[in-house]
Amino acid sequence: MQEIMHGKEAEEESATEVRELMRVMLNSDTYTGLQAIKALGALGVPAVGPLMQTLNAVDSDSRWVVAMALARIGNGAVEPLIEVIRTAEDGITNTVVWALAEIGDPRAVDPLVAVLQDRHRSECCRCLTAAALLKLGDPAGITRVQEAFDLSGEEFAGLAMEAYEGT
Repeated sequence: MQEIMHGKEAEEESATEVRELMRVMLNSDTYTGLQAIKALGALGVPAVGPLMQTLNAVDSDSRWVVAMALARIGNGAVEPLIEVIRTAEDGITNTVVWALAEIGDPRAVDPLVAVLQDRHRSECCRCLTAAALLKLGDPAGITRVQEAFDLSGEEFAGLAMEAYEGT
């Protein structure tokens, strides 16, 4: 029984720490925010749920900050991030695509290919997705990027390559 109580106390303490780090991350100067991102990354999976909720609730600039924290968490954030790109609008998807590329997990390839091939997505979203697939380096993903370049033309390819070189 005492172990259960200690476990619950540890969970509550962790949740409080995550909330405080997220507050600092979103409301402090750049350096302090980056320190909070690093600390959230070190906390790992317990921070994923609150970060994912925040990703959907904040403005565009803040989404990029949240995506940085999720990328720092790494593989533990991949499945929730993949779920978001299947359903979210482009403004959210763009940041998630970047985070998945930073993490580098091959589980992201097929969902990213689906985004790349979705003609209802904005050109910006598709360019960022092409860059992410190039960064992941999976042969199947690279083949799909080349097909998208062939279909969409030189301007699209140039924008995607610019995004790739900037990551």
